Amino acid sequence: MHIRKAVITAAGANQDRLPLQRFVDVDGVEKTALQIILEEVIAAGIEEVCIVVRGGSQQVYREAAGDYARLLVFVEQPAPRGYGEALYRAASFVGQQPFLHLVSDHLYISKERRRCAEQLIELARAEACSVSAVQPTREGCSSITARWEARPSPGTRRSTRLRP
Repeated sequence: MHIRKAVITAAGANQDRLPLQRFVDVDGVEKTALQIILEEVIAAGIEEVCIVVRGGSQQVYREAAGDYARLLVFVEQPAPRGYGEALYRAASFVGQQPFLHLVSDHLYISKERRRCAEQLIELARAEACSVSAVQPTREGCSSITARWEARPSPGTRRSTRLRP
């Protein structure tokens, strides 16, 4: 299984706050959260990225992507109707190919050398199946809203437990 496409959903109410904010990364370089998310998917081998945005917001995302804007395709979601509908709007972009889905208002942080997206894609390839990683978090109670570590579940071949 070769996963070369990613879809980032960003059309929800208030979902545009984080991706457009500027941060200083671990190397001391200032960049937008969107650039950090795009670096996450590129490091995992992703070649094309679709961002599902609200109508009229393509330009601000293009600017926030910086040099990565060349990799982006935009799809508009006229009204926020959830992730399922947002992914449906990206169907023509992904076609019948497997893809990585990320939400735009989370930063993905791994405790190990391999990034989160890389771990998920490696697991999907190894098991030749779809993989979903969810870390339940009450965002108001945590300074980090998404952090994953893939571990094989004891006694199984296909299940993997993801730990914070």
